[in-house]
Amino acid sequence: MGAGRARDMGLDLAARGVRTLVSFGTCGGLAPGLPSGSLLCPRTVCDERGACHQTDVPADLAESLPLVWTADVLLSVAAPVYAVRRKEDLFQRYGASGVDMESAALARVASERGLRFLALRAVVDPYDEPLPERLLAAVDEWGRPRAAALVKALAGGPATWAAAVRLRRHFSEAQRTLAAAAAVAISGSPR
Repeated sequence: MGAGRARDMGLDLAARGVRTLVSFGTCGGLAPGLPSGSLLCPRTVCDERGACHQTDVPADLAESLPLVWTADVLLSVAAPVYAVRRKEDLFQRYGASGVDMESAALARVASERGLRFLALRAVVDPYDEPLPERLLAAVDEWGRPRAAALVKALAGGPATWAAAVRLRRHFSEAQRTLAAAAAVAISGSPR
C-alpha cells in the first residue's frame, strides 16, 4: 500500500516495456450515494497537492464493466481516511468520488514515461461509514492481518465486532466487483 510502493512498481513495469499502467484495487467512497462494491472508473486522478492526470479509459470497456460509476475524479492521499467528516471534507474540496493511496503515483509514472493509464477501483467503505481505525491498525502495509493486533482490536467490544463484520462484507462486495471487472478487461466480455 502507498504511493512509494506504487511508484516503484510503476517504474519497474515501465522499464520492462509495458505500454499501459492500471491502478486496480479498492478505494474509499467519497460521493454520497456511492455504495460499497461500486466500481470507479475515473476520468482524472489527482493528489492532495493538486497534481492531476487524465486516464485513458476506453469507452467500450467502461460500458461493459459491472457496477461501474464513471467518476470525474479519484483522489490519492498519503494515509487512510477513517472519519466521515474527513471524507466529506475531501469530497467538498476536490469533488472526488473516491479516495485511494496509489493511483496518483502510478498516473505520474505513466505521464513521465509516455504510457497509457487507467484506474479501476472498487469501493469498500461508503462515504457515510467510518473505518474503524483500531481494525485498520491490525493490517500490515501489504494488507495482511496481523494476528496479535487483530485480537487486541476485537477486544474493543461489540461495536468493534459489528464494524469488523460490516467491513468484511463490504470488502467481499468489492472483491467480487474486481473479479468481474478483471474478467471483462481481460476477455472483453462480462461473465
